[in-house]
Amino acid sequence: MNSFCINCHTLFSQNIQKWSLNDRRKGLPGSWNLIECGHCGVISMAPIPTEAQLSRYYAEYSNAESIDLSVSVGSRYPRLRKLFHFISGDVDPRDFIKVPIGARVLDYGCGLAGYLNDFHNRGIRISGAEVSGEIVKICQNKGLDVHEIKSFSRIPFKDNEFDIVYLMQVFEHLRDPHIFMEELFRIMKTGGCLYLALPNSSSIWRKVFKKNWVSGWFAPFHLFHFNKKSLSTLAVQHGFDVVKSWSQTPESWFRLNLKALLYPEENQLDSYRSFFDSRIIRYLVMLLLRIIDVLVTERDCLVIHLKKKN
Repeated sequence: MNSFCINCHTLFSQNIQKWSLNDRRKGLPGSWNLIECGHCGVISMAPIPTEAQLSRYYAEYSNAESIDLSVSVGSRYPRLRKLFHFISGDVDPRDFIKVPIGARVLDYGCGLAGYLNDFHNRGIRISGAEVSGEIVKICQNKGLDVHEIKSFSRIPFKDNEFDIVYLMQVFEHLRDPHIFMEELFRIMKTGGCLYLALPNSSSIWRKVFKKNWVSGWFAPFHLFHFNKKSLSTLAVQHGFDVVKSWSQTPESWFRLNLKALLYPEENQLDSYRSFFDSRIIRYLVMLLLRIIDVLVTERDCLVIHLKKKN
């Protein structure tokens, strides 16, 4: 186990909080330790997996066969999509990122390229980066500018290239937050906008579900867990100003955690189907969460808008 916090480099005391988790979503064998720093409040996996280990994990994570780059209903009707996401709690960069004419955009960790493809079809100069070589090849064959991530400590683009960079549920997967923030600063233009969306370690639902907060913990893929304060502190250290932040709870995350609680023996929850996945239950959960949102301020998914300092 690490003897010091990778985020703030403070030595861990003997009274730190630590616990072990299994992979409840993909069913990978083994258990992984988490540790909470009493100084900065960041929760990290200990020890951090090597790049070779992460590559093996991600072989189970992505499925290139599921890539669909056809024009979706949400792409055709953006106002309807935005309204639905307001109700469902889904975090979609197309709903809140405004791209000026001619701006260069990067979707880091673009996954199955749904967002990237939509921006591309709108004539936006967007590139992507993805760890799966198979997904990269498919995207490139479809005419998308997607680069393969060879190292988790290096972004495969030149200095001062991008006006806007966004990472949707990616930052928590990275092995060294400090090195990566330096890389983000390097590739962005002065005054450029950075958007990070990631699980919120201060969420009320983390406290409710505890070990069953699998949407947030997602061992062994999520290596770090931040809240608004700790993430803002990290960003400022590396030359970014905080413009705005907010949080919301996607109903799909809530249902996943609820299934983890009610089906304790199930370790492949991402593919497990139950009556909680029926349309009526989904709508009821959406309604419940939006009512609760009136009463709470710390929700599951944290979004922070940062700006590279002049």
